[in-house]
Amino acid sequence: MILFGKSVPIGILLLVWCLSLSSVAASAASLTSAQRVARIQSRLGHLEHRETLLRSKGKTRRLAKVDARIAKLQTRFGKLQGQ
Repeated sequence: MILFGKSVPIGILLLVWCLSLSSVAASAASLTSAQRVARIQSRLGHLEHRETLLRSKGKTRRLAKVDARIAKLQTRFGKLQGQ
């Protein structure tokens, strides 16, 4: 396809078009406070389950990463609850 006097592959045009649509959809679909709380609670439950599995297997390095994620989510959850 010829665009602005230059030959441009169709795949690149489709990629640019899809990326432009995704940014519009992302800005239009922001989550409500209740949806954020539900998503964080779900993620916390998943991470806490993973924490118990890693603790039982003795995987300390991965456990530290999961603990850090849990702490980060708990602070975010606390901020949302305070609003």
